[in-house]
Amino acid sequence: MSSVVRVRGLPFETTEAELITFFSGLPVTSAIITHDMAGRPSGEGFVTFADAESAKGALSFSMQNLGRRYVEVFESSPDEMTTKASMGQAAAMGQHTDAVLRMRGLPFDVTISQVVEFFDGYAITDGNVTMGITADGKFAGQPSGEAWVQFASQDLATA
Repeated sequence: MSSVVRVRGLPFETTEAELITFFSGLPVTSAIITHDMAGRPSGEGFVTFADAESAKGALSFSMQNLGRRYVEVFESSPDEMTTKASMGQAAAMGQHTDAVLRMRGLPFDVTISQVVEFFDGYAITDGNVTMGITADGKFAGQPSGEAWVQFASQDLATA
């Protein structure tokens, strides 16, 4: 198990500081609240602990209340945290999302580098690609077979 957990069911107004406080008694090193593609809080967050053992202990906080809602705590990874955190990045940075291409039906083991390589010649970098992660059910936290690619313009996205 890694030192990262995913927290689902957060009240939308939850701050990173409140998320850190929720795990009082455990050595939290950082916390982030994720945002959707419109830039709004998604109700999910990620917390990184000093070690994997502390993250394992954080799982016992699942189904406890944070504010007026109970939250669920799941094992996660730095990769999942990076992917989810970047999903709302385009909107948060004020970029237009009309130049985003959604890819579906990708192999579950495809990497960001392979998507970048596929779009060779379109000035796509790792930071322009967001890989989809299954949020619920038996395959929660696993690749969804989707990716979103941010192009410099609508013309390039539809070329």
